[in-house]
Amino acid sequence: MSLFKKIFKSKKEKQSKSNKDLIGGLSIKLSTDENGVSVTSSPIGTVTGSKHSDFYVYEWFIKDTGEVFYVGKGRGNRYKEYHARAYIAEEIKKLFDTGSRFVATDLTEIEAIELENETMLRILNETNHRLTNRITPLLAKRGNGYDRSPNTPTFEFEKAPVLYATEIDEHYFGKSYRKFDKVTKENLKAVMFIERSIRNEIETIYGGELGRYIDETKQLLNKLGSRVLKTQFAKSITAWIYIGDDDVKNYEIDQGKAIERLGREVPTFHLIDVWKFLKDRYGDLENPEVKKIEINPYHNRVPINEIKNFDNWEKGFDEGMPYWEDGDAERKKGNIEKAISLFDKARYYGYEAPALYNSYAMAYRKLKDYDNEIAILDEAIKRFSEGNNEIVIQKWKDRRDRSIELKIKNKL
Repeated sequence: MSLFKKIFKSKKEKQSKSNKDLIGGLSIKLSTDENGVSVTSSPIGTVTGSKHSDFYVYEWFIKDTGEVFYVGKGRGNRYKEYHARAYIAEEIKKLFDTGSRFVATDLTEIEAIELENETMLRILNETNHRLTNRITPLLAKRGNGYDRSPNTPTFEFEKAPVLYATEIDEHYFGKSYRKFDKVTKENLKAVMFIERSIRNEIETIYGGELGRYIDETKQLLNKLGSRVLKTQFAKSITAWIYIGDDDVKNYEIDQGKAIERLGREVPTFHLIDVWKFLKDRYGDLENPEVKKIEINPYHNRVPINEIKNFDNWEKGFDEGMPYWEDGDAERKKGNIEKAISLFDKARYYGYEAPALYNSYAMAYRKLKDYDNEIAILDEAIKRFSEGNNEIVIQKWKDRRDRSIELKIKNKL
């Protein structure tokens, strides 16, 4: 049930009654009174039901600056124990002279949870300290520093972004953003597209036409005689081509793996730079390649206009998803025909999700039924053409191209 529905459903109940919902790991409380609906944050933390009253809330801070970088709660020696899940905070403790202090002691579990929440809110709303706690209170006025540093260049149309540093990494560990490598012809022989960190802001770079830039780049790479690989650490890899951006730390981890597995680093380009490089070399594509092929799919799927709950996504999800789950379980067991029958039911009852079409495609590929695989992918591309679905659509297009190749090869 949506937040909107929860709010207005609560109006019909007793005015003193409160509702709770969990959104993105953050707890909020919805309550109604004579003034209407109010939204307040509930404390972050898991209540175990402990009856002890020796809980405390503590801070870890840097002695030279007084900057608080972690807030926690616990009992006994928790404040001075190693925190495996707070590994960024532990790294800070290795680099700086740090200390710990109690905010309050002799608390019940509920009191500790509430005070931890209040302490984090105070730090985030009243100071510029960067907390390394992964979850922040709902009503905090700023994030916890795990997003891009404010010094990261903003996205611009047809301009490559950067491999960014987070605010925490920049502030505590001295990291800075890194530009993508300059494109060279010799490093475009065997490439792989990296699809991590695709955000809505990517629309700015591609003007809402990401699919066109990917298609044109692949066609131009084909003219150059390049190969597009599926494995990031293939022995023949000559470059990674990023579609979006990424944390520079992830880039460093990947390069470390490349040195370990390949004995070398891998040049790292951005799609927009590769596109420009190839356009300068070959010019505009006058006749974009469109792969057309006659297909004759035989199936039991109902036409789209006969799908139940077509205009009620939630009901379609509730009624159709169980069939998809059962079908995918059968697919993984190797019962492909039974799986497809269940997928048909999921689709009929209105389950509309990329997962359904992915399962359909894998099932038909297993049967080497390329006509039906192409047909179901065409339907998926059409149904998800609106909205921010460029990446999943591009994957379906790539799979469709491969299915066409296999169909042609199968006829030879």
